[in-house]
Amino acid sequence: MALPNAAYWARRHTEDVLKRWDVCVALGDAKLVITEFISNAVRATGMLDVRQQEAYAKAPLAVRFTELSQLNWVRLRLSYGRAMLLVEVWDSSDEPPVEQLPDFESEGGRGLFVVRAYCDKWGWYPAQGGGKVVWAELSVS
Repeated sequence: MALPNAAYWARRHTEDVLKRWDVCVALGDAKLVITEFISNAVRATGMLDVRQQEAYAKAPLAVRFTELSQLNWVRLRLSYGRAMLLVEVWDSSDEPPVEQLPDFESEGGRGLFVVRAYCDKWGWYPAQGGGKVVWAELSVS
């Protein structure tokens, strides 16, 4: 679900998977890319309102399941082969990601610029059935 802490759980999952695959060399870069992709996916698909987010941050069980079930899903897929880690994040928004040139005054908007610095290449494609997939390839040497 597109919960406020989805990026945290995506990072934990990535740590577990990459350790099992013995691909820990790319762990830091992968976590940075995943954090950005998941955070963008959560924003793109809709979030809890401010009251619900505050309640969820203090006590996740305080937010009713009926409210949480209204959230869209985001999905993470990791693939590894030929010294390359592929990170894919799906969300239900059809809007393409937009890389912005960072300025030093804004609090946001530089995430995809940073992603470009940490991966070999990245992009996106429309997902079959709706939404989009944002992907990145990271070399694992």
